[in-house]
Amino acid sequence: MFRYRLAVFIFVSFGFVLFLGITLYWGSNQVALHFQRSQAAYEAFDNYERLSQEAYRYFKQRIDRLITANPSAEAGAESSKLRLYEAMQKLRNSAVQPPIAGLYSGHLPDKPAELERVAHFTAFLDASEYRFDEVERLRQEGKIELAMQALSKFSEDEIDGKFQPLIDAAINAERKKAGKAKQELEDLVAQSHWIAILSSLTAAIFSLTSGVLLLSGVRKPIEVLMKGTDEIASGKLDYRISLDTRDEFAYLANHFNQMAQELELQHNKLREGRIVLEKRVAERTFELHQLNDELKRMDSARREFLADISHELRTPITVIRGEAEVTLRGKDRDADEYKDVLQRIVELSMQLGKYVNDLLFLARTENANLQFEWDRFDLSDLVTGAVEDFQVMSVENSISVSLDAEAGPVWVRGDKQRLRQVLFILGDNACRYSNPGGHITVSLSADAKEAKISLTDQGIGIPAKDLGSIFDRHFRSQNALLSREDGTGLGLPMAKSIMKAHGGRITVTSIENSGSTFTITLPLYSGEQDGLSDQ
Repeated sequence: MFRYRLAVFIFVSFGFVLFLGITLYWGSNQVALHFQRSQAAYEAFDNYERLSQEAYRYFKQRIDRLITANPSAEAGAESSKLRLYEAMQKLRNSAVQPPIAGLYSGHLPDKPAELERVAHFTAFLDASEYRFDEVERLRQEGKIELAMQALSKFSEDEIDGKFQPLIDAAINAERKKAGKAKQELEDLVAQSHWIAILSSLTAAIFSLTSGVLLLSGVRKPIEVLMKGTDEIASGKLDYRISLDTRDEFAYLANHFNQMAQELELQHNKLREGRIVLEKRVAERTFELHQLNDELKRMDSARREFLADISHELRTPITVIRGEAEVTLRGKDRDADEYKDVLQRIVELSMQLGKYVNDLLFLARTENANLQFEWDRFDLSDLVTGAVEDFQVMSVENSISVSLDAEAGPVWVRGDKQRLRQVLFILGDNACRYSNPGGHITVSLSADAKEAKISLTDQGIGIPAKDLGSIFDRHFRSQNALLSREDGTGLGLPMAKSIMKAHGGRITVTSIENSGSTFTITLPLYSGEQDGLSDQ
C-alpha cells in the first residue's frame, strides 16, 4: 500500500534528520566547551604575564628607592605593590576555580601543581617583602654597605635565581596548555565539519533514492486521475476512471466515479431549479439596490469617521514623537528633565486615549455629542505646556515659538483636555502653514471677567473671502490647498464646537501671505459655577 511506503520513507527521513541534529548539537557543544577551555588557558597565561610584569615593576621601584633613598618614590612603590597583589589575587582565584564540567574527560588539569605554583609565588612575595624591609632597616641604621650587599644578594639569588625560573616555568606551562587547547579545538571543528558533511550527503542520497522510487510508483495512477478529472471538469459527466490497482489511488478513482454520477444527477436537478432561481434573483436584486444605498450612506459616515481619526490623532502623535526624539538627541540631561518629558508624554497619551474613546463613541451613535469633564484649573499651566509642545512640533521647519503671559494663575472652569485639544488644533495649523524660519507668538491675558489666548503666526494667511467659511466642516481655503494636500478641514469646526460648549468663542483675523491671529476667549472661574450641573 502506498501509505505504508510513504510512512516508512517519512520515518527513516525523520531518523536521518534527528541523527544529523544530534550530531550537530554534540559538535557545537564540544566546540563551545573546548573554546571555554582555550579561553581559560589563555586567561591563565595572561595572568602569569601580568604577575611577572607587576612583580618586576615592584622589585625595580623598591630597589630604586633603597638605592637612591628618595622618599618621593614611596607612593610609586605602594601603587606597584597594590597592582602586584591584585594580579596575585586574580591568579589565586583562577587557580581555585573548579574545572569546566564535561570538558576535561580523560585529561584533568593539573590543579595541585597549579595551586603549588601559586603558593610558591605567594610565599616568595611575602619573603621578598620581609627582605626589602630588612634592607630598609639596615639602611636606616646607617649600614649602607651591608644593606647594599644584602640587596644585591637578594636580587641575584632570589629574584634572578628563584623567581625568574619559577615565573618562566609557569608561563611556558600555560603557553603549552593554551597551544594544546587551540589545537584540540581546531581538530574538533574539522571533525565536526566532516561529520556534518557525511551525514548531509547520506541523508541527501537516501532522500533522492526514496523520492525517485515513490515518484515512479505514483506517476501512472496520478496521470490517470488527472485525465479523469479533466474530462469530468470539462462537462463529460458520463466519463468513468478505470484504474486496476488495490491501493489508495484505486479508492480515490472509485470515489471520483461516484462523484461524477452524483454530479450528473445534480446537474439535471439544477437545470430544473434554474428557472425558480432566476425569479428569486430578480426579487433579491431590488433588495440589493436598497442595501447598496444604505452601504453608500455607511461608507460616507465611515470616511468622515476616518477623517476625524486622522486629524485628531495626528497632532498628539507628532508631539509625542517629537518629545522623544528631542530628548534622545540631547546630552547631559538630568533626571528632572527626563521626568518632565515623560510627564508630558503621559498627558499627551491620556489625551490621545480620550480622542480615541470620543471617536469610537461618535462612530457608534450617529447623533451623539462630545463628552466633557468639568473642573477648575489654571489656564496658565495649560498654555505653558501647550507652548512647549508647539516648540517640539515646530523643530522640523525651524520655527521659533514664544509665550507672552501675565504672571500668576488664571482660573477657569472647563474640560482641560478639550481646551488642550483646541490649542493643539491651532498650534498644528500654525506650524504646518508657517514659512520655514518664521515665528509663532502665543499670548495669555485676563481682565475682570474673561481670559484671552491669542496665537499669531507668520504663515500663508487666509484670503478675505474665505474668513467666513473656515469654521465650516471640510472647508479649506485655496491657498491652504495649494500649500499642503494632507488637510481635512475638520480641526477648526471641532475647535469652535468645544469653545461653544465652554461658553467661550474663537475668532480670527488674517492677511493673506502675512499671517493669521486666532483668539480664544473664555469666561473666568467664579465660585457660583460650583453649583452648576455639568453640561
